[in-house]
Amino acid sequence: MTEANLDTPELNQLFHSYVDDELVSSERNPDAFANDVYNLTDMNGQRYVMRVLKTQLPETVQVEAAMQIRLAEAGVRTPAYIELEGGGFVGMHDGTSFTLSKRIEGEAPKSASLELVADFGATLAKLHNSLEGMDVPPSKMQWFNLNNAEEDLAAYDGPLKDKLTNLIENGKSLFELDLPKSVTHGDLWLGNVFADGDKVTAVFDLETAENTYRIIDLARTYLSMRMETEYSSQELIDKLLDGYNAAAKEPLTAEERKAFGLAVAYAAGVCATWNAAHNTRYSGPYIALGEEALAAQ
Repeated sequence: MTEANLDTPELNQLFHSYVDDELVSSERNPDAFANDVYNLTDMNGQRYVMRVLKTQLPETVQVEAAMQIRLAEAGVRTPAYIELEGGGFVGMHDGTSFTLSKRIEGEAPKSASLELVADFGATLAKLHNSLEGMDVPPSKMQWFNLNNAEEDLAAYDGPLKDKLTNLIENGKSLFELDLPKSVTHGDLWLGNVFADGDKVTAVFDLETAENTYRIIDLARTYLSMRMETEYSSQELIDKLLDGYNAAAKEPLTAEERKAFGLAVAYAAGVCATWNAAHNTRYSGPYIALGEEALAAQ
């Protein structure tokens, strides 16, 4: 685990676990939290992304690699980890664990049209379809896992505690329902995709994947769209869910639609707790959206 930024010569030592060429530049991604992420360029102009594992355990990377293969077969573009010469995908150097993938070209969308919202729904359906039947073991990266969410809430002792507790305690009644499950992405928002116009072109960050209610995935994406666009709640719900149903093997059930507000409240509570613990400005907006969903439930 690293605590300080790594410079290009230091990253070059890690890079040589996979590739013999020399790095000429490196830049840390300031928006990455779970792992330290570096954008690298080698002497031939080839660009890579290196993730220095900070929160994620190395053993979960193998599961991610299997997901990457499944998604590629389904036509969902996502970075593929480069395999080490001796097998496996996690390099080790002086106690530091890391992965490497070739950089996918594209840009993250700054906002979303209603057509792109619908394609987010379709992308989630393709993810759920293609990852069907995969065994994803529990991990601390799965922030929507109820045990993890309750542990994170218990560890927070700030001024928002009561509001966060209200959202998660009310939202967790979702888990008493018998709703369809799938392997979910767990964090599909505007910052975790590339898009071209109204189409998602690449999906990133599978380390939060878990087997849980599929509407939690939709609720997480809905929250991003509410915060990053000017569309109404109903406009977003209609487009997101219709997009999902257009691509899903099994359309959303009436019970899932009825419970969507609970899923939004729970997802908002989890997102707000994480942001409160990390002292960002987003905890308040997430709380407001969660309370709105509960009031309408």
